[in-house]
Amino acid sequence: MQPSDQQNLLTVLEQQRQQLQQVDRALKIVLPIAAFLLCVICANFNWQSTLGTFIMLLVAFYAVGIKKMNLYLWFAIITVYCLVDIYFSYSGFPSSAIGRQLGTMLTFTAILGYGRPYIDQWYLKSQGQNKL
Repeated sequence: MQPSDQQNLLTVLEQQRQQLQQVDRALKIVLPIAAFLLCVICANFNWQSTLGTFIMLLVAFYAVGIKKMNLYLWFAIITVYCLVDIYFSYSGFPSSAIGRQLGTMLTFTAILGYGRPYIDQWYLKSQGQNKL
């Protein structure tokens, strides 16, 4: 590989890193809003559950969407949180609460975790087309 080829490759990689940082900045604005809206929908009917669900969704979205941590680890953490929250809210495990809270939180975390590489590809393609 020629030194100029290496320099070109490093330049392209640096541009790509900067563009992905732009995606991260946008997600840092969008994800807390999405977490708040979802916690209002799927939290149990007390303020402690709403606050805990918001914090859990915010941390999970940040970990999965921005830090790109292991999605299955966060599925397990969310499942444990939901079961504890449902138990303390209802003193049991009603299936409607499990479906509403656990199902919604896992679904949107999965969408974000599996969709992030596609968001990155879409953004990089759109930036490449704008330069032409």
